[in-house]
Amino acid sequence: MSRREEIKKAAIGHLLQYGYEGTKLADIAQEVGIKKQSMYAHFESKKDLVVEIHEDATKQEIAYLTTFFHEHKGEPLQTLLRTFVEEMKDRYATNRNVKLMFLMAFMPPEPLQELCITMYELYSHHLLHLLELAFQLDSTTQVHPKEGALAVHTIYEGLTAKLIFGSPDYFIEAAETTFSLLWKGILYREDS
Repeated sequence: MSRREEIKKAAIGHLLQYGYEGTKLADIAQEVGIKKQSMYAHFESKKDLVVEIHEDATKQEIAYLTTFFHEHKGEPLQTLLRTFVEEMKDRYATNRNVKLMFLMAFMPPEPLQELCITMYELYSHHLLHLLELAFQLDSTTQVHPKEGALAVHTIYEGLTAKLIFGSPDYFIEAAETTFSLLWKGILYREDS
C-alpha cells in the first residue's frame, strides 16, 4: 500500500470517529508514522484529503451499484431489492468507505457541503436509473418504471437514515415491512 493510501485509510478512521472538525492531520500523520509536515507532500490540506476520500468512496459505490444490478438482472424485483437491502446493510457495517459516504451525504461538513451533496446526487441518480431499468424488466409490475423506481428510491433513501441513525437490524425490519406493503398495495397484480 502506498503512503498516500495509508494516509487515506487512517483518515477514514479518524473521520468516522471524530468527524470532519475533530479530525487532525497531526493525528493522522502520527498514526501513519510520519511528521505532520510530510502530509503536505501528499495532500495540500485536510479538505483536499477528505475530498479525495469522499470522491473515491462515491465512485466505489457507483461501481458497486452497476455490478450489483448487472449480476441480478432479470431477477424478480422483490428478490432483487431484498438482496440489495441485505447487502447494503452488510456493506455499511463492514466497509468504512460506504459508511463515510453516507455519513457525509446525510451530515455534510460545512466546508464540503456542496461537494458532498453533489457526489451523493451522482450516486442517487445512478441508483434511480438502475431501479428504473429493473422495473422495465419485471413484467409483474403494473406501474410505470419511472414512477416505481422513484417510489422505491425514496423508500431506500429513508431506510438509509436507519443505518446511520439507528441500527442494522432496524434497517432490515423497516425495509421488510415497508417493501411488503409496497408490493401488496401498489406494485403487484392481485391474483384472486
